Amino acid sequence: MNSPDEENGIVEIADEIFNYLSTNTNEVESLEGIAKWLKQHGHPVDLEDIKRALEYLKGPGLVIESPGRHGTTVYKSAYTSTGES
Repeated sequence: MNSPDEENGIVEIADEIFNYLSTNTNEVESLEGIAKWLKQHGHPVDLEDIKRALEYLKGPGLVIESPGRHGTTVYKSAYTSTGES
């Protein structure tokens, strides 16, 4: 079980990821791509924390996980560019 501080950190990471994916609604991104984007924007986060944040976002259906090329998993916003899910 995560401490409240760890949970808050995951929620903050999830917010950043959601904002990123929501502004790029027609694109999909890998776990590594999300990590690279976060690092470029001043949020160096390990992959396990990103995975937890993505699970947090998948729960209410904000992010969709699907198989990508070459056996990777990719993520995208559940919302289209028109704001519809």
